[in-house]
Amino acid sequence: MFDLQNNGQKKRRSGTAIDIIIRAVVTGIFILSLFLNVVFIVIIIVMSSAIGAAKSKDVEKPGYKKVYIDSDYGASRWGDNELAVIGINGIITDYDTNTGLFEYSENPVSAVKNRLDIIKKDKNIKGVLFVIDSPGGGITASDILYREILKFKEETGLPILTLMKQVAASGAYYVASATDYILAYPTTITGNIGVIMYYFNFNGLMDKYGVKYVAIKSSDHKDILSPFKGIDEKELMWMQSIVDQMLEKFIEVIGEGRKNLTISEVRKLADGRVYIAKDALANGLIDEIGYFEDAVRVLSEKAGIERPGLIEYERERNLRDVLSWAVLNAKPGSFMDILDRDQNVKPYGMYFLWDSAALFTN
Repeated sequence: MFDLQNNGQKKRRSGTAIDIIIRAVVTGIFILSLFLNVVFIVIIIVMSSAIGAAKSKDVEKPGYKKVYIDSDYGASRWGDNELAVIGINGIITDYDTNTGLFEYSENPVSAVKNRLDIIKKDKNIKGVLFVIDSPGGGITASDILYREILKFKEETGLPILTLMKQVAASGAYYVASATDYILAYPTTITGNIGVIMYYFNFNGLMDKYGVKYVAIKSSDHKDILSPFKGIDEKELMWMQSIVDQMLEKFIEVIGEGRKNLTISEVRKLADGRVYIAKDALANGLIDEIGYFEDAVRVLSEKAGIERPGLIEYERERNLRDVLSWAVLNAKPGSFMDILDRDQNVKPYGMYFLWDSAALFTN
């Protein structure tokens, strides 16, 4: 009798435990479903705001809308005489990056190219103002951006002006040299004409801990500048030669863009120094010191218009912006990340970049 009662109590306790587990699972599923519903609602709201009705003057290009910039410098309504303002900010790259949970940053090369493509079809635009705040970036990305601006000038004949903000150095100056006229704020820092390549070597650290590097390779220099083998002076010499050739390319580009400077004068300036605006003006690297209203005035004069409307092409958020953070944040880190470097500077490749610009921009 006692055993039957005991077994019954055990079964009831067992049944109670199973009930608790089932309730916990069901509750968890319910909470998860609520969370997912909230996420989907947020996505729908974001997408709805991006796809909402645009102004009648919006350009016909997916992902962008034309926005009037309220200011005291020009007209207060849409008109036939408009100036487009395009910003170039941060490291110049040709690949997108994430800037937050629900933000996706379009790379400068694509951002500029897409907007220039829009302007080519917008007959109201009479000139383009680039506002640059950048320490430079990749040599290829900088060169692509430079060529896009030259091609746009050739196809449209529109005047293009650069206004430099806090920093417009190295690759940013490379890009600016493609424009017709360069202004800088009195506090702008520019210059830093040159090339840099990063190379880390862990061979000594590996020796300390008894780690051996073994490479099965087709030739002696297939692993050129590998961080895991000893430093090879011949390889360093080869790479220095390439850096020097990239510098000559930089000098040539500035010589083409700055008609007031000879190649020999540019070469004297291409030693990596940075210049505050007044020194940049004295050395012929810029044309004028001023502010935003001065840039608008000069560009208006070159375009032959008065009281222009100032516009920009705003990129609309889409599903890619909302969801891309998960993919981008899943990428493994690199040694550069360990050093807390900018996520757009990779531990390989060459750069037209002022490496210490963060000291002046943070």
